[in-house]
Amino acid sequence: MLRHRLPLRTSLLAPETPMKELDRQVVDAEFEELGDAATYSPAVGEDASCQIRFATDEDIGVSISEFSSPVARSTLLFVRAWELSPAVGGVFSLESGDRYKVVGEPRLTDPARLVWSCKVDVIHG
Repeated sequence: MLRHRLPLRTSLLAPETPMKELDRQVVDAEFEELGDAATYSPAVGEDASCQIRFATDEDIGVSISEFSSPVARSTLLFVRAWELSPAVGGVFSLESGDRYKVVGEPRLTDPARLVWSCKVDVIHG
């Protein structure tokens, strides 16, 4: 019988490493491996380079209630919180030329509060 059971997440890690720093390292690795290079242009202020990731609300299981689901799917863009603080009206530009405008209030939705989640629309033309 185990008397002291640590969560798997902490039991395999060096005890001197703070959990927040480990969370940040995991987020960094995820964005470096799976992210896209982009430039963020706020409505006011200077542009900033960043790494972004995409998902749809369907990918992350957003629903209105247990009996209904959204009529239209939204595109969500994720950016590391220590890179910048996005705002409604800001634009993310990818190296490919694709551009996305932030249309919903960005939120820190991950448990460690390290990643901004932004509802975006494609800018055509």
